[in-house]
Amino acid sequence: MAANGVGSGVRVVCEDEARMEAERLLADPRLHVSERHRAFLKYIIDARFEGRSGAVKAYSVAIDVFNRPPSFNPSSDPIVRIEATRLREALQKYYEQIGDEPGARLDIPRGRYVPVFVERDQPPCPLQEVSAVDDKVEELELAPEKAEQQKRPDSPWRHAFIALSVFCAVCLAGAYGVVRALVPTIDTEKPFVSLTITTAAGNKEAGDAFMQDLAVSMGHFGTVRLKAGPAETRRQPDAMAKHSYDINMRYEEGAGSASIWWQISDAASGEAIWTDRETRTFATQSGSEAMTELVYAVSRRLAGPTGIVGTIELRRDLPLATTGNVCVLRGEYAIKLKDVTGLNRARPCLEATIAADPSDSEAMATLARVFMWTGRATGDESYFDRSVELANGAATVSPSSPRAALAQMATQYQLGQNETAIAAGKRAMALNPENTDLAARVSKVMYLSGHWDEALAVAGQAADVAGQPIRDASFVMILDAYRREDYAQAVFLARQVPAPDTPIAVLKLAAIARLGDRPVTEKEVADARLQHADLDRTIAAMFFGVRYDHSLEMALRTGVEQAGLKLPELASNGRM
Repeated sequence: MAANGVGSGVRVVCEDEARMEAERLLADPRLHVSERHRAFLKYIIDARFEGRSGAVKAYSVAIDVFNRPPSFNPSSDPIVRIEATRLREALQKYYEQIGDEPGARLDIPRGRYVPVFVERDQPPCPLQEVSAVDDKVEELELAPEKAEQQKRPDSPWRHAFIALSVFCAVCLAGAYGVVRALVPTIDTEKPFVSLTITTAAGNKEAGDAFMQDLAVSMGHFGTVRLKAGPAETRRQPDAMAKHSYDINMRYEEGAGSASIWWQISDAASGEAIWTDRETRTFATQSGSEAMTELVYAVSRRLAGPTGIVGTIELRRDLPLATTGNVCVLRGEYAIKLKDVTGLNRARPCLEATIAADPSDSEAMATLARVFMWTGRATGDESYFDRSVELANGAATVSPSSPRAALAQMATQYQLGQNETAIAAGKRAMALNPENTDLAARVSKVMYLSGHWDEALAVAGQAADVAGQPIRDASFVMILDAYRREDYAQAVFLARQVPAPDTPIAVLKLAAIARLGDRPVTEKEVADARLQHADLDRTIAAMFFGVRYDHSLEMALRTGVEQAGLKLPELASNGRM
């Protein structure tokens, strides 16, 4: 059998000719195919030239091209096989029509979805033998009349011998592979964490109470699995130990303050990975309030949506296609950065994770927000329907999940259901009071909806509990100063945010422009373009689909326009 499924007598063209033929074919109006078939064709062509042909299976085509749900099963839904047959027939008629013209030809050999480019005067690629298990599945799924055409006259004994050999090969050598192809597996799970604490003799009761509250608080985030102690963790199998961490803490009380020192180490090797300290004073609040803030702050640092344990997991050198917890973390990171490339890379592994476990609310919630932000970034509203479906599914499966609540709030807001979105966010805050990142996002939705004072109070409280700036909370505070026309204060607050994201940079530029110093504005805009390559795309996303209070939207548009930045056009109703 020839490589790539091409018969031994077929002459394959060079890469440059193949690319030229692909571009010409997709642009040729004489290729009479539906938009669905054109999308199918472009999908497999792109995969071919990007080196991803090995990942193009019936499942991926169904999800990415035909909008099938993550629960799609190629054995019960033959949509891809049927449409591939129709596409092959359309291509055959097309090349028969232009048969006298020189050039290459694109073929899609049966049994796989990988296009090959051959010289145009060659016969179509035959129905070749296939060695991969996935291709055997496709071959066995062919219609009976098609399979009958493949039979060649031969002696009965030879035919029986071949049939028996194929049967044994499929049953004994391929069964496991077929099962894996049809039932995906999860590559990574949430890491195990064990907590231990030491205290001075006089602080033991307070230290024990802190540890108990911390365990409950970390559990609310739903990002880690708690173990009883490091000894038990180290007795686990190697595969589990790779996802296990020991957190050793020391509780101390001083004059009017309490502090926690902690060290995270790898449970398998004992290597120290991260050491830090968190302190709260009793000067401006009661001892119980200070202790609660200390618990919440440490919990967020360790197990929050961008916490240390998750960061350590992300640093592991795993393939982009890795499913499970690491894929969820990568999706959350791409959402945080509003990185379109990262969003696109996260989608396949999240969809595969859901296919393997349709009840995985974390993956569903993250994919919902990935779709939402992809739609926001590209201006393509078709992503929003799928986003809403996934968010509602996640909330149904896990009503107490903060990720599910966040996804539901975000998608409801995207649909213009501001008050419903705020109510969903408040419910999530009540279930997960330590999640200050969630509170900050709720405050942002509240502020954009016109609940100025309440939103500002929630944002300030979130930043106080966290003990450090939170981007969404900072965004609200900057936006409030801008709305009150205190542009100097808005600029000052924006400059206090460490590593500001692009939306905060846009707010700062709008405030600087409203101060009226044109040379300073031009310099700031030039610097911002160097630091934020996605500046124009972010401005479009900030206005596309966002349900601002009308007066706030107009004030923002004025500042962005005065800064000399490109504004998206206003629709007839004054919104995007």
